[in-house]
Amino acid sequence: MYEPSEHRPTQVIVDLNAIQHNIQYVQTKMSEEQLLYVTVKADAYGHGAIPVAKAAIEAGAKGLLVATVDEAIELRQNGFSQIPILVLGLTDPRGIAEILHYNITITVSSHEFFARAYEQLVATNQLNLLDVYVLNVHLALDTGMGRIGLRSVEEVREFALEIQQYAWVNWQGVFTHFATAGGGPEAYVEKQFDRWKTLIEAVPESVTYRHYANTAMAIWHHHLQPKSDIVRLGISMYGMDPKDERDNIETATNLQPVMQLISEIMHTKQVGAGESISYGAQYTTTESEWVATVPIGYADGWLRRYHVIDVLVAGHRCPVVGVINMDQMMIKLPHNLPVGTTVTLIGKDGKFENHVSDMARQLDTISYEIFCNISRRVPRIYLKD
Repeated sequence: MYEPSEHRPTQVIVDLNAIQHNIQYVQTKMSEEQLLYVTVKADAYGHGAIPVAKAAIEAGAKGLLVATVDEAIELRQNGFSQIPILVLGLTDPRGIAEILHYNITITVSSHEFFARAYEQLVATNQLNLLDVYVLNVHLALDTGMGRIGLRSVEEVREFALEIQQYAWVNWQGVFTHFATAGGGPEAYVEKQFDRWKTLIEAVPESVTYRHYANTAMAIWHHHLQPKSDIVRLGISMYGMDPKDERDNIETATNLQPVMQLISEIMHTKQVGAGESISYGAQYTTTESEWVATVPIGYADGWLRRYHVIDVLVAGHRCPVVGVINMDQMMIKLPHNLPVGTTVTLIGKDGKFENHVSDMARQLDTISYEIFCNISRRVPRIYLKD
C-alpha cells in the first residue's frame, strides 16, 4: 500500500506489478531469439525511470531505451552499470567523452558524427579515451517517418565504407521506426517494411542488430519476416493500447493500467445561486451548490484544457467548475463530503474509471502526452509485491 504525502495529498501511484504483467504479455508475441528493450525515456513516460527500469529488468528486459544522453547517464549513475542503454535520438558530438565513459550506445544518422566527435576529443585533450573505450552505434534508417536516418541504399553503402576508418567505433545495430503502426493507414506499414527490406540489404552482416518493432509492430505485426532482432516496448508497458482503443479485445484483456493519479478534498463550501468560481468568473452557479477545492493544477500537469474531464469522488463523477488554476482546482460535489475524501483523476472509483485512453480521445491527444505532462513535483508512490 501507499502512504499519502504529509505535505500535499496529490500523488501518482505506480503499480510495478502491472509493469511486469504487461511485459510478460508482450513477451508472448516474441520469439525466443528476439531481445526486449524497454522505453524509459521522459522519466518512463512520467512513471519514474529508475523504479520502472528495475521492474522491467526483473521481468526480462535486456536493454533500456532513452531519448537523450542525460537520461542515459542518470540510469548509469543509479545502478544500471552493465545493461545496454540505447539513445534513440541524435546526440551532440561535443558530449563524446561522457558517452564513452558511461558506455552509452548512441544513434547516428550519418558518418559525419565520428569526425566531429574525434575533433572534440582532440580539442579537449581526451583522445586517450579511445585507448580504453569503444563507441557502440546504431544507424537510423528513414523508411517513411521523415524524422532522422538515411533514406537510400547508396547512403547506407557510403556509411558502411566511411565507418571503416574509425577503429574505435562498433557499428552494432540499424533500425527504423514505423509511422502508422500505432494509428494510420495499414498500407503505409507495408510500404515502410518494403523500404526497410531494401535498405538492410546494404548493411554488412557484421552488424549485429536489425530492429524495427515498436510496441504496435510487436503486438499487431509480429508475423512479419525477417523478424526484428529487438522489440522496443513503449506505451503498452504502461498499460495502454498503442492506438488508445478501448474496444480492442486483445489489448483491453491483456494490458493493465499502471498509473493512478489521486488527490483529496482540501476545502468545501456551499455557495448560493449566482456566485462565480475561479479566474475570469467563467463559471457561475445557477442554484445552491457544494464546491470542493482540490490541490492540483496545471503546474502539476493537470492542464487547463482538462476542465472537460470529470473527476471521481466517493463513487460519483464530479465536474470541474471554473478554470483550472496553477496549483488548485474546484469541483462540484453531489452533496457535502468531508475534507480528506479521495479524489481520483486517473484510475478507478467504484463503477467509474478515468482511463487515460478515454481521456486522450476526449482531449484529442494521446495517452503518452497525458502521462508525460504530470510534473515531477507530484510524488510517485510505488506498489510492488
